[in-house]
Amino acid sequence: MARFVSWLNLVAVFPLALACSGDDGGGDGGTAADTGSGGGTASSSADDAPLPPDLPVPKEPVTTVFESLVPFDANREDLAGPGSWDTNYGKSPEIVVVPQGLGMAVYAQNYDTTGEQKSILLRIEPSVDDYVITGVVEPPFLDRIMGMDHDGGDNIYVASGIIDSEIDATYPALNEYRPGIVSVVATNWDGEVNFEVDLDPAREAFDQPELLVNPMVAATSRLVYGASTVALLHGNNTDPDEALDGARHQKAMTTHLHAVTGAITRSSSMWVSHSFDQRMFYDGSGFIEMHLGDAYPRYVAFGSVGPGNPAADSGAVPLFHIKGALGENVTRTEIGDVARIGGSGEFGYLAVFIAERTASEADLGPAQANIAGTRELAMVRIKQSFASTGDDELNHLDASMPDTLDVSSSGMPRTNRLRWLTNYDAEGAGTAMVERAKVVATADDEFIVMWERHEFNGSGYVFAGTHAMTLNAAGEVAAGPQEVSQSRLPRGDDAFLLEGGAAFMTGDSQLRELQLHLIAPDLTTRLIVIQ
Repeated sequence: MARFVSWLNLVAVFPLALACSGDDGGGDGGTAADTGSGGGTASSSADDAPLPPDLPVPKEPVTTVFESLVPFDANREDLAGPGSWDTNYGKSPEIVVVPQGLGMAVYAQNYDTTGEQKSILLRIEPSVDDYVITGVVEPPFLDRIMGMDHDGGDNIYVASGIIDSEIDATYPALNEYRPGIVSVVATNWDGEVNFEVDLDPAREAFDQPELLVNPMVAATSRLVYGASTVALLHGNNTDPDEALDGARHQKAMTTHLHAVTGAITRSSSMWVSHSFDQRMFYDGSGFIEMHLGDAYPRYVAFGSVGPGNPAADSGAVPLFHIKGALGENVTRTEIGDVARIGGSGEFGYLAVFIAERTASEADLGPAQANIAGTRELAMVRIKQSFASTGDDELNHLDASMPDTLDVSSSGMPRTNRLRWLTNYDAEGAGTAMVERAKVVATADDEFIVMWERHEFNGSGYVFAGTHAMTLNAAGEVAAGPQEVSQSRLPRGDDAFLLEGGAAFMTGDSQLRELQLHLIAPDLTTRLIVIQ
């Protein structure tokens, strides 16, 4: 069952940290009444406000979160922030949420060490004023979740993989396609497995492409359904570089599968190396990919990839040229996400990311390592029709954005055009920073953007709340910015659309519950605890 609670009294952040996995390569939106575990009456403005008139019918839960899993806890187990080496890279998924009907499909890594099941797939649906678990599936699984999506009907697709600590210059050997490295499974809520594809051998049989060496290394992973195709995008290690004593570089890898048969339909997409973070969604005609490119190219890369059809690809285009030398792992840039702009206007996509306001590459000081300026939230707007011209120019972007940033990127002078959405630099260089940006489209011309604020305390940066604002597609602010939660945003998982607003999900590993954070376009908030 679920209950509504006030986020002001919920989260206690404890000083535990994740191990580094890097390698080459105030809201004073309203609170809600706590009425206990039997369901509650909630409002964004008053505890005794009436319930919405269109409440879902009661549903009987089939289990509880407490009985099902120990979820990942971003508030205790992922404290990385500005200056942390971890934030140079994306993070592997932990709690993947995809809206399904009025509810959600949730694919979660299970940290319960008393059992053998390391992941679980939950169907969570609204029931009166609660959200309850109405379906549980334990699909075939390797070691780490990599992504999940569904086809809008009964079919659900999940991917899992092995992060291999034994990778070196000789293992795996050249052309050694290995079983059990990445698995893609099609299932349903009855637990029937329609296909299970062992991806590396299947790719070998398709066209002998690059090996799946080390999925999600120094990066993340996303799985998306569209046009009868399942697309899986993730970081990967390359073959050993003999010129560098066998060192393995890092890049991105994409595989497309037929959604009915599981047959491989293509084994690569955009070339981005190093690709330290990735996002992907289906826009109705192609899979939109967004990468944090460190070397080839050194920019935030964006492109459309045709389902199973390389002839429909746009090629990679730059959204933001990153300062610094080619292949310098410290990019001082983090990607947020990209959303579709509705309608038939000139611009079709809005992307948000984090970058420093300065062209300087010199650290602010010993306690601010890898930081050369105030990290701010920024956005660009991309034209409906875009394609790579091969010249790394920005003609596909909205030239009316009000701000510019001149940088030296891979030894070349570049001028970025963007809109800064925050101005923490006005508080003093390095005083406050932006982390973990997210964006959700709530209407054709309405977007909720979320981020974490971090503040310098003299020895490092500490989390100081999750903030949000509501924008139109031009970046004009309709609500906010303001603090909306004292919970961390999940670094490896995406925000999503629910109940007409933005939502994100976190876990509490001690109480063994999931926390659904809802943010309306007017930035009023609710927190629903799913027990």
